[in-house]
Amino acid sequence: MIHRLWGALLGRVKWRRVQQVGAERLQDMEDHHVALLSAVGASTISLTLSGEGIATVAAVCDPLNVFDGRVGPDSSVEEVARILGGTRDISDALDLVVERCKSALHELEPLPEPPVFAIPAKEGLDGDPIRWISIRGTALSSATTPGEAPSGEGFSGIRVLLILSEVTRNRQRIDDMERKLALTNRALDRAPFGLTVIDADGRMDQANSAFRRLIGGRPVQGRAFHELFHLDDQPRLSVLLDQVLKGVGGDRQAPEPIDMRLAATQERIVTLYANRTALPDQDRPGVLFHVLDSTERKRLESQFAQSQKMEAVGQLAGGIAHDFNNVLTAIIGFCDLLLHRHQPGDPSFADVMQIQQNANRAAGLTRQLLAFSRQQAIRTRVVDVTDMLAELSNLLRRLLGETVELMIVHGRDLWPVKGDRGQLEQGIINLAVNARDAMERGGRLIIQTDNFAADRPYQMRDQIMPPGDYVMITVTDTGSGMTPDVMGRIFEPFFTTKEVGQGTGLGLAMVYGSITQMGGFIVAHSDGAGKGTSFSLYLPRATELERVAAENEGHAQNPEMPTVDDTGGERILLVEDEDAVRLFSARALRSKGYEVTEARTGEVALEILKDKSFDLLVTDMVMPKVDGATLIREARKENPDLPVICMSGYTREAVANEVAELPMVRFLSKPFSLKQLTASVRGALESGD
Repeated sequence: MIHRLWGALLGRVKWRRVQQVGAERLQDMEDHHVALLSAVGASTISLTLSGEGIATVAAVCDPLNVFDGRVGPDSSVEEVARILGGTRDISDALDLVVERCKSALHELEPLPEPPVFAIPAKEGLDGDPIRWISIRGTALSSATTPGEAPSGEGFSGIRVLLILSEVTRNRQRIDDMERKLALTNRALDRAPFGLTVIDADGRMDQANSAFRRLIGGRPVQGRAFHELFHLDDQPRLSVLLDQVLKGVGGDRQAPEPIDMRLAATQERIVTLYANRTALPDQDRPGVLFHVLDSTERKRLESQFAQSQKMEAVGQLAGGIAHDFNNVLTAIIGFCDLLLHRHQPGDPSFADVMQIQQNANRAAGLTRQLLAFSRQQAIRTRVVDVTDMLAELSNLLRRLLGETVELMIVHGRDLWPVKGDRGQLEQGIINLAVNARDAMERGGRLIIQTDNFAADRPYQMRDQIMPPGDYVMITVTDTGSGMTPDVMGRIFEPFFTTKEVGQGTGLGLAMVYGSITQMGGFIVAHSDGAGKGTSFSLYLPRATELERVAAENEGHAQNPEMPTVDDTGGERILLVEDEDAVRLFSARALRSKGYEVTEARTGEVALEILKDKSFDLLVTDMVMPKVDGATLIREARKENPDLPVICMSGYTREAVANEVAELPMVRFLSKPFSLKQLTASVRGALESGD
């Protein structure tokens, strides 16, 4: 027992000595803290808080004059709060700091971030009426009952060093940054292009208004970015993300942008520009996407590419038509000469008629080729679609064969349309033949007509159909259908899915060219391979006024052949570099009694004109060295009143500019028949114009 009492007594004495030494060390630590914080410009207050919450200020260091000398060693926490502003927030802040210091002293939780308060002052920093002060606390020691640990029920008080720092300048900078950031955020949100940020896992974090509008206003937070795009385009997006995140090309050189189709509407195409960016609170970089709506740009590019193809094919078609029409002129012309000697009932009559009919058919194909290239003038007429299809049905049934059923469903009270009947018929025939080829085992071809009143603009492939009245002709088959890739190229020149030797790739392109030239529109639809295909033709409605105007224009461009005698004895200079055409024309004119002088080139014709005069000049327009226009001008120098007939395998429009200013010039388009030649010659001689 004595030993235990003595040990206890010695323990108490030892603890008091430790406590005294600890207090001294704590005071030294406090003085050291105060000295350091004073050196960096911080205000410090040393507080002793009892268990009942009574506090006194043990020491004050105020290098920033936060308290204006009004806080002394005998001040209380309430006085400190009052001098700092007297608000409830400040009192709560001091209480919060003290409570957190207690928790930190007992190792319950770490100290929080320092509260920051606006402190009203009569004269703030640099004249500002508001000062910003941060409050942080550090627990120095706890006052405890002797022999008890500094925790638990024996706790009676705590010693805290409050650190107050002037942060007005920093707060001002923060406010400026926040205002600038808010302005930037508003500008980005109102940008005409989409912006979105995705993390390394490919999920969207945030986006601006333009981007949300592009995807239909759907939420983006946490959504997978690749799900927004067409399944076939997603691999390209994966490659782009991999390049960006791996820094391909370096930080200063971003990968090339890519075009993507949106999954919700494949007609909408966007261009993605990707750049690597840092993400807050994440150790891996993210990707910033600039998203541009490129639908209109792609449409214009497609339209421009199509126009370039059409121009290139048009130039080719013009050259082919010129040479082909020369050949057809000779074939048709000599057939006419043969038919004068072989009358019906002659064994050779039927053969000659077959040759002539096929030549005329070839001439029609040439006109279609020119229409496809938009070099053929459309002969505008008012067309009754119902009557046209009724007359065409027998031919269509022969073309389709027995394995394909033809159904024609006529719309009620169908409007008349304005267009070229021949081109329209040939377009429907081309669609029917393509449908037949797509139905190898037979099927059904349905041609349906109806009126269509467009109350708003409609997107038709690469064109926009304006509001108005149209007649719709839909050709639908039950054939093999088409994939989206094929659908996108069906109107391209020389594109075909048929085997080599079974298709030229010009059929649908010709239909597209002729329908567009008539002011109409054509659109194709297929649900995929094996699900059939439909083509819809939209032709503008013809009003009564347009009907009258079209009829008058048609008569002006294609006057009826006179029924007068086409013979004569006038002198004609015939200039043609194509031997077969020249031979036929000369024989045809001589058979009508005309005196014909032949010239193979323009140079030879000029030499002949020096020594001899003529009543009529008939010349080809396209010749080497001296062409038709030059020959006409030189001939008119000697004979200003000389009538002229221009012959050409090109269209009237292609050569009109060359002789537009010259009077008394007629145009005779190749191929022409014997009757057309002699009638044109007689008309030029008699009218003199």
